Amino acid sequence: MSSDIMKDFDTIAPIKRVARIGGEEVDVSVFSTRATLKLIDMTDSPEKIRNLEDGKNIECFVEVVAIACQRSNPKITADWLMDNVDMFTLVEFSKFVLEPIIQKLEEIKPAEDAEKNCQ
Repeated sequence: MSSDIMKDFDTIAPIKRVARIGGEEVDVSVFSTRATLKLIDMTDSPEKIRNLEDGKNIECFVEVVAIACQRSNPKITADWLMDNVDMFTLVEFSKFVLEPIIQKLEEIKPAEDAEKNCQ
């Protein structure tokens, strides 16, 4: 009797999300762990969130978006985005790139809050 367990995580495929920006195509279907951790670090306090809302730390925010893009298109760096895309397009593009991870983080937060209330 065999006790081997095989779970193929490559079969858990996210919905395909492709964007075109500045003449470049980028697949943002997978939001990397590195980008996720950087995003969490940038938003883990009310002060940090306020700073972002006030337009501070924009470069760090663009860096997170660029990290998410580089998996499929290494040309897309924070500098490339800031030099080749106008601010309004960059904001809309960033929303598209971040949408799935923001939704996932919002799903996790109520569960964490519920756990804290039960303790």
